[in-house]
Amino acid sequence: MRIEKRHPHFFAEISGVDLSASFPEEILSEIVQAFADHSVLLFRDQNLNDEAQVAFSQRIGPLERSFVDNLGKNRAEIADLSNIDKDDQLLKKGSDRDLFLSGNRRWHTDGSFKIVPSLGSALSAREIPQDGGETEFADMRSAYDALDDAMKRRIDKLTVEHSFLYSQGKIGIGYMTDEEKASVPPVRHPMVRSHPESGRKAIYAGRHASHVIGMPMEQGRALIQELNEFATQPQFVHRHHWRAGDLVLWDNRMVMHRGLPYDDTKFRRIMHRTTLAGQAEK
Repeated sequence: MRIEKRHPHFFAEISGVDLSASFPEEILSEIVQAFADHSVLLFRDQNLNDEAQVAFSQRIGPLERSFVDNLGKNRAEIADLSNIDKDDQLLKKGSDRDLFLSGNRRWHTDGSFKIVPSLGSALSAREIPQDGGETEFADMRSAYDALDDAMKRRIDKLTVEHSFLYSQGKIGIGYMTDEEKASVPPVRHPMVRSHPESGRKAIYAGRHASHVIGMPMEQGRALIQELNEFATQPQFVHRHHWRAGDLVLWDNRMVMHRGLPYDDTKFRRIMHRTTLAGQAEK
């Protein structure tokens, strides 16, 4: 197995391992350590089906059941983030599912709107558009390290309210029933999170971050926007150009990401995600 960095701060490519195979525990330990070190890992030429993706992901840690409607075609652990409908046709622009998926084009961390946020995500590219549709990742560890001491002191003890209804409300939530809305109440998380193994700190923000507890609404939102903009400067960002067969594994505690536009009225983009379950912080 070989590990090669693709960005000065984070994001590494791992080659020489078949994720669909029953590889030794020693290899798994190396992958887990690389995940802790680099926060985002790329595995090329994997061509996984859902069963193999779930099996590999479960070796990393327990999985969440999907929050995303998988159209009845996939396992409960699979979130289908594809731009096709239940009849395998391209989504209609402005449809409920199209609106839901459009939120992924804004900087975010998966599951920050949950009481126990998602630890990580593994996204498998089954079919990709000819142009566009890349995913950008922002290293929130390096962004935190680059803050001046005054800003670090300012944010280290702050708490932020995260809300799916706040973030998705900017796009449209008319498709959600009252029961669905009630299932995603606002939650509170630290503005700065620490990695449990490395101890490195990271800014924890993104589109689901609504406001800062104990701070006037507009002032808190201005601070969140300032931090999001700071953390997504080019020196902290890596753009991944997908190939069919790629699997990318990332740490939601340490990075943000967003999908880039493509012509979704012309091209199919078939992407399946498994999500590593987080643990309640003590």
